[in-house]
Formats: sequence, C-alpha cells, structure tokens
Amino acid sequence: MTDMNTVIANNINRYLEMNHKKQVELAEHLNLSRQIVNKMLNGTRTINAVELRQIAVFCNTSMEELTSIPENQKETDMFHVFMGQVKTEEARQSIQDIDLLINLILFHDTVRENGMAMREEWTEF
Repeated sequence: MTDMNTVIANNINRYLEMNHKKQVELAEHLNLSRQIVNKMLNGTRTINAVELRQIAVFCNTSMEELTSIPENQKETDMFHVFMGQVKTEEARQSIQDIDLLINLILFHDTVRENGMAMREEWTEF
C-alpha cells in the first residue's frame, strides 16, 4: 500500500531540488503559509487539484509527473512487513485492527485539515 500523499510530496521535493527552488518560494507562489507548504511537502497535508496544478507550473512539470509512483518504490508499511512474522490468527487480527484504526485516525485528520483549508477564502479564479 503506497501513501499517495508521501509519493506526491517526494516528487515535489525532487522537482524543487532539480529546479533549485525553495519551499518558501513555493509558499509565496501558492499564497499559502510556510507551515502549510511544509505539511504538504512532508506528506501530512493532502494537496488538492488546484494546488497540484499550481505546483506543477511552479516546478516546470506536469501534474501526472507529480503524481506518478516511482518504479523503485518499496513497500514501507511496517504493519504489512511485520505481518509475515505473526504466528497466530489472533495476533494477525489484532495487527489488522490496529492498522485499520491508524488509517481511520489519519483519514479523519486529513478530513479535518482539508475542512480547515476549505474555510480559507479562495482569491484566485
């Protein structure tokens, strides 16, 4: 399971580095705070389509490039890696339950974060 927020953040960071651009410049381009852009670039804040388009323009690339999963992407989900070491069905089910709870928490955090972003006034159209 690949976390798309992390994939996109890694791709953006790579393009920023290739173009010798800084996070603060991206924040100014997006008209967002440095803190929000930092969250975007560490994969903890979901980037919406409008922002992704603006970032692609800033990075001189396409939205498809920013959302593409690298071929050498390795599985980093520790729960699934650890699952092979589990010996009992009870333990396996417990790990799956914990994984589900973590995903629910992350989902609700993303919904809250996006809800806060949606409350901000849109100045561009």
